[in-house]
Amino acid sequence: MKLGDVMNVEQHSTPLKSEIVVEHPISVEDAIKMKVLFEGEYVAGGTLHQIQWESGVPLPSRLINLSCIEQLKKVRFEKINDENILAIGALTTIAECIKHPDIIEHCPLLTEACRNIAAPAVRNRATIGGNVASGIGDSIPALLVLDAKVKIALKDQIYMIDVATWLKEKESYPHLLLEILIPLQANKTKSFYRKVGRREAFTASLVTVSCCWSKCAHNEISFIRMAVGGGAHFPIRLQKLEQLLTGSRSQITSEIIYKTILEEFQSYSDAFVTESYRKKVTANILTEKLGTILREE
Repeated sequence: MKLGDVMNVEQHSTPLKSEIVVEHPISVEDAIKMKVLFEGEYVAGGTLHQIQWESGVPLPSRLINLSCIEQLKKVRFEKINDENILAIGALTTIAECIKHPDIIEHCPLLTEACRNIAAPAVRNRATIGGNVASGIGDSIPALLVLDAKVKIALKDQIYMIDVATWLKEKESYPHLLLEILIPLQANKTKSFYRKVGRREAFTASLVTVSCCWSKCAHNEISFIRMAVGGGAHFPIRLQKLEQLLTGSRSQITSEIIYKTILEEFQSYSDAFVTESYRKKVTANILTEKLGTILREE
């Protein structure tokens, strides 16, 4: 086979935008049926597909456009097993997560995370569901420390599953992400979010760090949750470090915290930054912040 023949085969196997078939369901039920029959890929804002296409990744040949499903755009309160929940529809845009009064009041950490996602034009189209479904979105560390769950539709059944478990399993079965479920935090709960990029504005993150904690009357940490993600990292909770700090006052040294982070957090190298650098940046950020948390009254 000649080189030209190979190129022709590759070009033929990669669909042009004009050749992509798009379905437009108006309900969750229709979307699920189309997924079963049509075997297309769900899409809403389409910003991730656009970025991938511009970088040379072929677009799927079949898409199921969810943007017409109004029930996936609602932000509402719900009570589940006696726990008050803020339910955020998967098609809520990143921009809406920044300005919606209920999210600002009850989930300011998520609002802060969303402010650090992409540029305003992208935030107007990109959805919180798409950011989470990507598996590497900058909102995920915040959702992990907020102990969030996702509500998904699998065939004709509805399931609720914590974000950490869902991230590990989501590729193993066809499902539709319906809502992000965030427990309302106690008044004394504090939070922290930090994104580090190669440039100041609108850049992909090298690492994203988030933390949520509360102290009891004796200045002990009653609970603390920490998560790291960003870049191409699989976002994780730093559970060993959480266990180390829970119940502590100030006896945990910076050296112990730093060493624990380096041991627990696994990173990667790319053309711009080494794994060692990413790990050190993460350890520096968290060690400094945790030192402040341990000292504060």
